[in-house]
Amino acid sequence: ACLPVGPGERERLMQIELACRFYANGWLSLGQGAQMAALDHYAFGVAVAERGIPRQYGMTEALEDVAHARRQ
Repeated sequence: ACLPVGPGERERLMQIELACRFYANGWLSLGQGAQMAALDHYAFGVAVAERGIPRQYGMTEALEDVAHARRQ
């Protein structure tokens, strides 16, 4: 109630913040975080970056990206 935003926007911001925190703790993947935040992958990546949260990008994610690129 202390946030300087309207009631609907307050819940929305808290949803995004919680998804970012869960991602930062390694409890959610980027895709799961985006889904929880109801954002697309790019917008969630921006939200994560704005909070200074490092991306969790390892060999598994790199191989998934390569496989996805080959399908395009």
